[in-house]
Amino acid sequence: MIISHTHKFIFIKSFKTAGTSIDTALSNYCSGNDIVTPLNDFRHNRNEKGEFLHNAMNADAYIKLDLPNLQHVEAHIIKEMETPEVWNNYFKFSIARNPWDRAISDYYWNLRNNPALKPKKRFYHHLGVPFDEINHLRNLISEFIKNTKLLSNDPFYVIDNELCVDSVIRYENLIEDFHNICKKLGLPKIDLPRLKGGIRAGGYHYSEYYDEETREIVAEQHKNDIRLFGYKFENL
Repeated sequence: MIISHTHKFIFIKSFKTAGTSIDTALSNYCSGNDIVTPLNDFRHNRNEKGEFLHNAMNADAYIKLDLPNLQHVEAHIIKEMETPEVWNNYFKFSIARNPWDRAISDYYWNLRNNPALKPKKRFYHHLGVPFDEINHLRNLISEFIKNTKLLSNDPFYVIDNELCVDSVIRYENLIEDFHNICKKLGLPKIDLPRLKGGIRAGGYHYSEYYDEETREIVAEQHKNDIRLFGYKFENL
């Protein structure tokens, strides 16, 4: 999360939407009394050279709240913490992503620390029997979607069931939308660092992982993304 008094904007970082790249890029244009909440100093928050590029600053008030995830401060908390002048007059923006695609990204993110989510080859696959990875993945992802409360991004751009930010970047149009935001804020055309890359493997289109039941589960849990941004399930 960033609250820039210098450039009069609030960036509210959502889940699984390349928010770390945007947060990192913008943090390098913050100074003075600007607030930038810290990232965890993990490998996936570094660029291809292993460099940690993010600059946190002035976040003590938010750190004291002992939030479950300091990178992702919900909109209503920012509204409560900051003055009405800041909340009402600063340019507020976040990022949305097709919920069916984002659910798959969420699966792969959880896969890092949960070996049970990984397709397992049998001994006969090592003897030359073809391994149908996508079929195994469908089964595992189906169980993940059925048994997991999927991440919702509503808290970052919805208050009282209505959009509470001035603009929402589309993940599907990330670079162009971000550059348009930079232009609006009077910032130069900022290049985004590539962070958290290589986590999602396989190269399959998200639609290949779903059946009718899991499609409906995702739709039910992400009604606002569908209602506000017109997202649809699109086949390959």
